Amino acid sequence: MKIHKIFLAAVLAISSLSLAACANNGNKSENGDKPRVLRVANMTGQPDQYADYIGIEQGIFEKYGIDVQTTEFVAGINTIDSVVTGTADTGLLADFAAANRFGNTLHATNLVIFSDLSAGSSNNGGIYVAPKYANDTASLDGSEGWITNIGTVSEYYNWQAQTFLGLDPAKQKSIQADSSLTRLALAQNGGASAAVVTGSEIKRFEEQGWVKVADSNDVGINVYAYLITTKEFAEANTELLADYLKALKESFEYINANLDESAEKISGRFGIDADDFKSNWKQLNLRSGLAEDGAAHLSKIKDWAFENGKFPEDYNIRQFYYTKAAKAAFPDEVTVDLSSVK
Repeated sequence: MKIHKIFLAAVLAISSLSLAACANNGNKSENGDKPRVLRVANMTGQPDQYADYIGIEQGIFEKYGIDVQTTEFVAGINTIDSVVTGTADTGLLADFAAANRFGNTLHATNLVIFSDLSAGSSNNGGIYVAPKYANDTASLDGSEGWITNIGTVSEYYNWQAQTFLGLDPAKQKSIQADSSLTRLALAQNGGASAAVVTGSEIKRFEEQGWVKVADSNDVGINVYAYLITTKEFAEANTELLADYLKALKESFEYINANLDESAEKISGRFGIDADDFKSNWKQLNLRSGLAEDGAAHLSKIKDWAFENGKFPEDYNIRQFYYTKAAKAAFPDEVTVDLSSVK
């Protein structure tokens, strides 16, 4: 009889502990204490790649209950393909690439923009030309060509630069480059005549004798990037994406507050020169949320791309915004106007 009572007491005690554990689990993920996995497609050399690395290294994502698993890709188009095919949950999309991707998959895509990542004018660099064109930019018509990075917004930047110089874009050649090394090689061997150059590339182009003929700020070269995912993933994982945005912002802040230390770690991990990293990082205007000026900028680029035949049908790019995650993370930083979306 006593054994029976002891056994019953033990069962009741275990049951009480189990109920208490369930009652205290309200703020945890569906898997309890197990971190939620988020697969991130990083584009080489972009701010989210560095912030993801530092955030993982410093335990920032772990603090938010997220297991960030990254895969690195050379070009932005590869990161987007990874999200589309389901091998990644989120990735970075630059402004021109976003307008082009949505325009060419208008009735088939399930991609959505759930946060801004970076925005603002380049605060260094500008239009650089080979030495023989320094005092005669009009002769760039029909010259060797403008360096254009594959899969990036540089085609649009080149158009801005050519228009600023009073050149006819139709008379300019485009020279494709797949990396900074290729760009530099073109400058060294005379394979190109002009380029939009910013960040750590400035010193290297100037070492080849290239001359700056206009500042980025004067040309109005604006750099915007966004975070994307699929509509289905966003709707099923809004809280996870919101927590990722919070952790990502904290990682940005950590790098800013510990720039020298972070630069050395990033240099050791990715092979970028520490001073080059700092130079590039300082010109970034990093932010979270979904701002109206970011959407307006994206609409402007979409208009240019459509007018220049990049896709067959015009559309409202704001229809591809998903605001719930950003609103959950930073409600005061969501100012995008979606009233035009039906």
